[in-house]
Amino acid sequence: MQASSKPTNLAQTYRATHQTRAPPAEEKSDIADNPFLNAFIAIDEDGSETITVDELRAYMKKNNFQESFVKKWLTMFDLDGDGVISFDEFCEVLGLQTKSARNYRRQSLIRSGLPSDVRIILVHMSEWTQYQVVQIVRNACSNFNDERDIALNVKQRLDREFGPMWHIMIVQGKYYASYSHEPEMCIFFKFDSRVFLIWKTPEEGPRKQ
Repeated sequence: MQASSKPTNLAQTYRATHQTRAPPAEEKSDIADNPFLNAFIAIDEDGSETITVDELRAYMKKNNFQESFVKKWLTMFDLDGDGVISFDEFCEVLGLQTKSARNYRRQSLIRSGLPSDVRIILVHMSEWTQYQVVQIVRNACSNFNDERDIALNVKQRLDREFGPMWHIMIVQGKYYASYSHEPEMCIFFKFDSRVFLIWKTPEEGPRKQ
């Protein structure tokens, strides 16, 4: 007699009861109507494409959800059990095409605009890159108090995400600057009491003899 295989957790239950294949190109995508995806975007406040337990708890309290909300999400979407829900894990459980879901997430964040506590002074940068840079700065300010540590952390992350040769200045009060930058790679903005001047210069190529 062959034993029946029953789903042992919420993630398996979801995959067992929902279509998990990616829809053909000719089918209309329901990504925009997926409540889980829109919830992921709202919970992932730092834009890291990962959801931590702290972010789940903050979202739970904000929406007056029960304590079981955190456990249910981790059980359903944290496939490797490391306490963090990655965007790839999330899409795998829901059977979403990661590329399409990521593009929807990007467009949704662009439409929502920059946070209200950020005031743009000057910008030559795409909307999506603006969002990413601002989020990196906000995260650094949350994790560090010393401006040297903030600037170093921002530079390291920008170099890693967009290639080297980023420059970060953090100023308060009056300032003067003269600089050159790559096309579409410059942003000045105020966040809290600080002004951030951030730009990228071209990488030096081999000198001609």
